[in-house]
Amino acid sequence: MRFLLAFFLLAANSVQAQVDSAFYRKVFNEALGNGQAYARLGELCKTVGSRLSGSPQAEKAVVWGKQMLSSYGFDSVYLQAVMVPRWERSKTESLTFSSAVFNVAIKGEKLQDYNCEAFEELPLKPAKKHKIPAVALGGSIGTNGKLTAGLVSVHSDAQLDSMGRASALKGKIVLLNRPFPESYLNTFKAYGACVVQRVNGASKAAAYGAVGVLVRSMSNRCDLHAHTGVMIYDEKQQKIPAMAVATAVANLLDKLSHQDPNLSVSMELGCQTLPDAPSANVVAETRGSKYPGSIIAFGGHFDSWDQGEGAHDDGAGCMHAFEALRLLKAIGYQPRHTLRCVWWMNEENGLRGANEYASIAAKSNEKHIAALESDRGGFTPRGFGVDSVFLPKVMKYKSLLDAYGIGEIEKGGGGADIGPIRKSNPNAVLVGFIPDSQRYFDVHHSETDVFESVNKRELHLGAAAVAVMIVILDQELD
Repeated sequence: MRFLLAFFLLAANSVQAQVDSAFYRKVFNEALGNGQAYARLGELCKTVGSRLSGSPQAEKAVVWGKQMLSSYGFDSVYLQAVMVPRWERSKTESLTFSSAVFNVAIKGEKLQDYNCEAFEELPLKPAKKHKIPAVALGGSIGTNGKLTAGLVSVHSDAQLDSMGRASALKGKIVLLNRPFPESYLNTFKAYGACVVQRVNGASKAAAYGAVGVLVRSMSNRCDLHAHTGVMIYDEKQQKIPAMAVATAVANLLDKLSHQDPNLSVSMELGCQTLPDAPSANVVAETRGSKYPGSIIAFGGHFDSWDQGEGAHDDGAGCMHAFEALRLLKAIGYQPRHTLRCVWWMNEENGLRGANEYASIAAKSNEKHIAALESDRGGFTPRGFGVDSVFLPKVMKYKSLLDAYGIGEIEKGGGGADIGPIRKSNPNAVLVGFIPDSQRYFDVHHSETDVFESVNKRELHLGAAAVAVMIVILDQELD
């Protein structure tokens, strides 16, 4: 009898695995054969472009997003109003340096001495001043004219503190030049190891009398593209202007700072912070057939920095979510729970959209059982970060996930936009989508984050992977 019972259980599991495998195949076939994400991302990038919170482009994107999602016949599509901060870049934005040493000593050196081939593209000629690739950091104050001062380069907080205590930073512009640790296999961990210099560096330097800061771009690639990003002032310190410089430029300035005691840098910024502006999250839903009051939310952030077109960060994540909802509808999947695609506004410099979404959910007594975020670009999907409590349930599907190249499951899920959901739904399972990380910081927050940098097949594979994980959440949670 035990043998027969074991036999029937094994047979039942085998049938279930076959059904699951066939279902997954349908998802991927629809994504690869009839995918919509790439074309829609192209529309967003080329008809709207960058979407900095509070800007006219961001509001144009909201209108476009609602109309586009409504065209697919989801059960509901709507906006959630939210006020967002508005920082505005100016056409007045430049960085130059002057060094006699460069004209004499550097002129004849081999470019590879800087461990970067990008200088082959940099038109530096023997002249008094050289304009170099740099952009204001988001949130920076302007310079109110041209700011010129000597340059000091530092590579760590410890060095900054040591030189600051010795009064070596007073009246100077400080180059915060901590590079990505090359030994880190995961570039997001490398980013985490040095991004604090961009976020808090200006106030740390100002505490020691610095008059401005330059920050090495948050990238592991050596090139001539400056990467912007948010910076935050400590209200207890004097506010000083902040710019990001291309990694190749950081290498050059660092070397010059040690060779030329008279090296000077001139910054000119016209950026400003304006009053908050109205905006909105964009939401689309498919109602659950069994538990319509229980929600699985998934999405990305709709805003982007004003450099490039916000293609990977985070247009790709928004398209992953939209396409996942479309894929499941197209193949006739009937979700048990309500599936909610959300494009959150203002992740880059305020998180207002995510906080407002969570606030509305709490006031409405909405029950979120899970949330998934895609905010790591549109590259080849690898797997997911998953809350530890849900790991055993996901691991039941690992062989199927491995078959589609998405079986790398890490402990610990989440994302900036889905984190606030936990305030009113502490037991909600959080999941983070993980694509390949090696190329993301080549384009992150820079002028190269454009539609052309996204691979169609990789984007559609990512959307299928997100759809598969949503189904796992829908089937395994009550």
